[in-house]
Amino acid sequence: MKIADKVEQRLLGTARTLCLISLVAAVLAMTALMFALAAPGKAQPVADPPVRATDVLASIPGSEASNDAISDNNVGNSASDGAAALSIQAAAGLTVSAPLRQVLSQDNASQPLLEAWLDSVPLPDRQAFLNELSDVVAHANQHAAAWEWDDRNRYVAAAMNQYARVKTERIASAQSAIAAAHDRIAQFRSSLGTLLALTGFLTLLLVLISIERNTRHLRAERKV
Repeated sequence: MKIADKVEQRLLGTARTLCLISLVAAVLAMTALMFALAAPGKAQPVADPPVRATDVLASIPGSEASNDAISDNNVGNSASDGAAALSIQAAAGLTVSAPLRQVLSQDNASQPLLEAWLDSVPLPDRQAFLNELSDVVAHANQHAAAWEWDDRNRYVAAAMNQYARVKTERIASAQSAIAAAHDRIAQFRSSLGTLLALTGFLTLLLVLISIERNTRHLRAERKV
């Protein structure tokens, strides 16, 4: 056997070994990616994270301990059929509960403010926003006698602003987390496609190397 043939055989053997190692690595990587895609996330981000009224009031300066004796006689318990009587386009078709509706009816300046808040909230989450905001208003009315907040209207307005700020921040954070999760899944799928193509290429290369090695002696015999 000529030296050139020996060198060629060694090169083919080395190439075959490298292809096998790469193929095994690609298959293992694909398996890991498929498990990552199939396994549910440990903590799925919530598109509409809830905000409790007590948390909102607790974040406002002032003591709530002295508010428990205040009864909310000015707030009814009935709910409207929506925002038909209010000039809030973003709340059209949604239910506005009595505590919030009363504030909006008494203070027209609060309606454009609510309109702006709702514009920053995804449409499917607006009803929950109105429900939670109404709950904040009801709690704020009950606790409006804090030593630093002797003006009930001012306290309610502060609570509404605080709720809107916290809620929109949480929604924005949740949307960012959801977008990041979607991007990660898209990257996994793209990587899986690349690995599939690489696996096919390596398999084809191994087949060609095997054909070359198995037919080499036949070509040598013909030359003789």
